[in-house]
Amino acid sequence: MFTGNRLFRLLLALEFLLALQVVFTFWSQVGGQFHLDLMFWPWKFGLSLATAGLVTALTAQLIAVGRVKRGRLITLGTLLLAVILLAGIVTYYYHVNEPNDDQQDDTELPARVS
Repeated sequence: MFTGNRLFRLLLALEFLLALQVVFTFWSQVGGQFHLDLMFWPWKFGLSLATAGLVTALTAQLIAVGRVKRGRLITLGTLLLAVILLAGIVTYYYHVNEPNDDQQDDTELPARVS
């Protein structure tokens, strides 16, 4: 499809950067920005790089002329779904273990001055 290997690599690099931005935007919208802020940074870093890398690898396999291997596509798709599922599990963990609000200690009546 692409005549130049350099152009192909450049487009894949741009797709990786775009996929990285989409992953963070989607994750903050679906999982909640607050939970993403609470999350330990290596989780966010690793899962987002893995997701963007797998999306780019899937695209590279689909575009490769004459070398499309169905088994590799299934493997990459399964890995992508596993990484997305792991991101959901990690986000749910941080949702369940989020810190308590300090606002809940207001059950006492305010002091009255007479």
